[in-house]
Amino acid sequence: MDALRARIARRLERGIEPSLPGRALASAWAAIAAARVARPVALPEGARIIGVGGAVLGGAGKTPVAIELTRALALEGHDVALIGHGYRARVAAPRHVLPTDAVDLVGDDALCAARALAATNTPVFVAKRRAEALALAVRSGKTLLVVDGLLQTSPRRLDDAVLVLDGASPFGAGVCPPLGDLRAPAAALLEAADHVVALGGTCSPALPASAVPLASSIDGALDATGHRHDLASLASRRVGLLVAIARPDRLLTALDRLGIHPRAVLCLADHARFDTATLDRARDLGLDAWLTTARCATKLPPRLGGAPVLALDHRASVGPLLARLSFRGSREGAPACARLPAP
Repeated sequence: MDALRARIARRLERGIEPSLPGRALASAWAAIAAARVARPVALPEGARIIGVGGAVLGGAGKTPVAIELTRALALEGHDVALIGHGYRARVAAPRHVLPTDAVDLVGDDALCAARALAATNTPVFVAKRRAEALALAVRSGKTLLVVDGLLQTSPRRLDDAVLVLDGASPFGAGVCPPLGDLRAPAAALLEAADHVVALGGTCSPALPASAVPLASSIDGALDATGHRHDLASLASRRVGLLVAIARPDRLLTALDRLGIHPRAVLCLADHARFDTATLDRARDLGLDAWLTTARCATKLPPRLGGAPVLALDHRASVGPLLARLSFRGSREGAPACARLPAP
């Protein structure tokens, strides 16, 4: 099933030649998705809530932005928590995620966030329903909540809604499934957002004029013990790339710019579990190291044969976004996202 999901996802990311039935189905998806961009979530009183959502079905970078935004707010002294979306989690009740939790229990995104934020003592909460995780965070005394994977809510709007776009390909294939990977019509996404950010150094002509650029970088990689491997050492070694992510070409392009050219690439469907056959194949290739993402590292052993598994240290510079949040200062003069041009 995961192999089929991966093939479908790659086709949607590239875009599929439209047919009459395909256009009809894509139009139906777009109409339904536009009406559901603002999700019905009961927001608790007593906390400011920031949502971070993406325009495509995966791979835009919304989770790294949510983590870095939460980290930055914690370092400023805010009582902040991150709310994970719990995809593929098996939590029976709302839970404070610990860095030592099982990935099958809390989900890979939430566990990755808990590990990334552990140094700042910033909690991550997850539940079957976001409203339950939000309520637990407020009961725990948190007054500022960042929600990963949620762009907008109804009937009450979020205090700040952040739409994360990939600077090189902001709206993916530009059309909704089954012809492309656009989550909802661009106009509906922009209407729901208070802030639009473009992640990465490349600026596509399709970006809204007022999108705020956020620098993105890979600052080496970490092994299971926390030892850092610098980019020069990675470029000189025989490495492979082993991931279960959307839009893997985006990561391969970033590695290529750093002079890192994997000898082998094993890519599964987004959020997939690494099956025994894939892990055995990686062991048999006899490479010096396997690169992966921090999220994927939550589901991988520390070594594959004699090769260490190294989690790429991906950082997003969220300073320009911080300055625009509603409680950080006046937003006078900033154009409303509702007036941003559609691509």
